[in-house]
Amino acid sequence: MTHDRLHVSPAVRASISSDGLVLLDVNGGMLLASNPIGARIWELIQQQRSRDEIAGELAADYDVPLERASSDVAAFVADLAARGLVSEEPGTC
Repeated sequence: MTHDRLHVSPAVRASISSDGLVLLDVNGGMLLASNPIGARIWELIQQQRSRDEIAGELAADYDVPLERASSDVAAFVADLAARGLVSEEPGTC
């Protein structure tokens, strides 16, 4: 189980709509877009949730198996982290 809390880089600006998510890295000038599920993941990241907590929420919200949600969240977070848009900090449980 992963209890590390996700944190958004202070250089990121986000716009969430019914169409999804748009992220702007103001330092790097990078613009990224995602679908409504990516937007929901981003909202939960902003709440400093762990990957496991986010996967649990998505599994319940979208009625998908937890393993699938966990895999999708891990891939999305890894992509954001590789671009320096989020980081993980150890949490306490």
